[in-house]
Amino acid sequence: METSTAIYIAALSSIIAALSALITVWNYRREQLNQKIAAAKWKKEYFADLLKWSDEAMLILSEAMHLCELDPQRTGETKFFDSRHYLRVRLSAHIDRGRWFFPNYRAEGVGEHKQEAFRGYRHEVLDGLVAAYRELCALDYKDHSKNRARRPGIEQAKRAFTTEIQKVLDPRSRDDEFRKLLGSVAKT
Repeated sequence: METSTAIYIAALSSIIAALSALITVWNYRREQLNQKIAAAKWKKEYFADLLKWSDEAMLILSEAMHLCELDPQRTGETKFFDSRHYLRVRLSAHIDRGRWFFPNYRAEGVGEHKQEAFRGYRHEVLDGLVAAYRELCALDYKDHSKNRARRPGIEQAKRAFTTEIQKVLDPRSRDDEFRKLLGSVAKT
């Protein structure tokens, strides 16, 4: 009897050890999934802020493009000037806010006389906004004859910004990642 009891206890111990190992593996996989979900949530929040910033930039760029078509004499000289000034202020601030997402790179040895945030090379995402700002500043608030010629420059800057921000936001891979994550959640 002692032998059968020993075998029974050994078998029971083996079953308990196997169940314990299975539970440990399951908990480990669940924790990995929870970490992936937490990382995806943080990434989603970051990208939501970035998307909001880029949406605002697109609106400013569109307004700037269409301002090129207006005749200051027909809108009133001060209204055109005020609109241009307002867009310049918004775009300038937007460029600086963009540095929170896209700081300059290679800051060592380049522009060391500048303040820290402006040392190095500007990120490509901001280049389109800076180009549009320069075109916007060149709009004449008295004579619109040359203003229409500024529109293609602003439109090109808008396209450059769209291209660069889409590389960062990468909507296709985020959609794939979201589908994979949903598949992982559904399996558990």
